Amino acid sequence: MTARRTLKRLIRARMSKTGEAYTTARRHLLRSAGDSLMNNATNLLQQAAAAAERGDLTMLATLLADSPEVLTGRDGDGETLLGLACRAATGGVAIPPVAGPPALHAAVDAIIAAGADPDAGNQEGWTPLHSAAMAGHVELTRRLLAAGAALDSGLYGSRGGTPLALALFYAKQDAAELIAQPATPNNLRHAAALGRDLSPFVSGTGELTAQASESLDWAAPNWFPEWQRSLSEQEVLDEALTWAARNGQCGSMVTLVELGADVNANPFRGTALLWAIYSDDVQAATWLLDAGADPDLRHDFGGAGHGVSAVAMHLAAQHGGMGCLRLLVERGADRTIVDGSHGGTPQGWAEFGGAGEAAAYLRGLD
Repeated sequence: MTARRTLKRLIRARMSKTGEAYTTARRHLLRSAGDSLMNNATNLLQQAAAAAERGDLTMLATLLADSPEVLTGRDGDGETLLGLACRAATGGVAIPPVAGPPALHAAVDAIIAAGADPDAGNQEGWTPLHSAAMAGHVELTRRLLAAGAALDSGLYGSRGGTPLALALFYAKQDAAELIAQPATPNNLRHAAALGRDLSPFVSGTGELTAQASESLDWAAPNWFPEWQRSLSEQEVLDEALTWAARNGQCGSMVTLVELGADVNANPFRGTALLWAIYSDDVQAATWLLDAGADPDLRHDFGGAGHGVSAVAMHLAAQHGGMGCLRLLVERGADRTIVDGSHGGTPQGWAEFGGAGEAAAYLRGLD
């Protein structure tokens, strides 16, 4: 269908919705869209994505009916209409999760029903299921899986950067449990983070099997520093411990430490204690402290330039993780340590991060 005919149908749809006269509806539509409705498929994609984000189901239905090619169109980043709608529905893949308005989710469902490919990723291999997984958006995850979303789509050309890996990296347990049917890939860090049996990854002589390090070619999203892995047995154990810690799997941590994992290791951007505190998991943090984790261990953590020669209490304070913050204080953690980048104390991190309760709690200890 021509863009001109599509424009006429959109004008009629606006008239039905707003009660405007034809000329008024046309003027408003073109003012909001510029000349895009008269141009190419990219502009139609922009219009459809905007309609979805507004929850304008009438305009979206018109675009889908008149220009079904919009389902396979790509923007400059390689995003599809479904990919854009799912990002919008998760608040831009927000953490903590954003529910998203019902009309926007209805738009996602309409796009899926129209035949959108749930596995079409952008230039980085990021699929709609990656967005739902990272945001921990359980219902969107469920609907994408029902639409046939693949479990093995890998980020940045990797085999290991699957939706499950992303969910577990960010400790989105509920979404991860839905996706892990089966765990893809099936390796030690995923099994540990899911609280599953670790014995299949250990040989009869107590060494790790090859399966333990299956598809460990992905470590974190690309806003983290690059990691030059050794894939040594110690590194694989220590990384799995950090994944178990952030997902609150104390049983897995017991087994991993028995196998030789180091509770004070920082295999990649954070010790196990640091990652337990990221999740404000008091039970996991308590277990680690009891097992010998040093609360005052300086190390680099998080994304590039985030924590530089900082300690666990810095992160607890910044995130307002009151459960773990109180635990660290009770265990005698040093409240005066300054980080190596900004010279800030945990209280300073709380104040800078807008964590008012944490800042007030720390001030009250003086």
